[in-house]
Amino acid sequence: AIAVKPEVLLLDEPASALDPISTAHIEELLDELKKDYTIVIVTHNMQQAARVSDYTAFMYLGKLIEFNTTDRIFTNPRRKETEDYISGRYG
Repeated sequence: AIAVKPEVLLLDEPASALDPISTAHIEELLDELKKDYTIVIVTHNMQQAARVSDYTAFMYLGKLIEFNTTDRIFTNPRRKETEDYISGRYG
C-alpha cells in the first residue's frame, strides 16, 4: 500500500491478536511511518492508543464524543463518557 505513496494510512486494529513482541514491532514501524504519513488507527486497545498516537478521537455509537491530543484525552478528558471508556467502566 505504501508503494503508491498515499497521504493517509488507514489501519483497523493493526496489532490485533498479536503477541507482545510482534505488537512492539508494529508500534515501532508506526512510529517511523508517522514521520511521513498521516495514520488513522481504529483500536479498542487503550494502552496502544496512548503509546502510538498524537491525537485521539473517542467515538460511541457512530458519533464523535471527544477529540483532542492523546495526552489530554488520557489525563484530563472533557467528557464523562470518554473518561468512563478509557478507565474501563464501560466498553
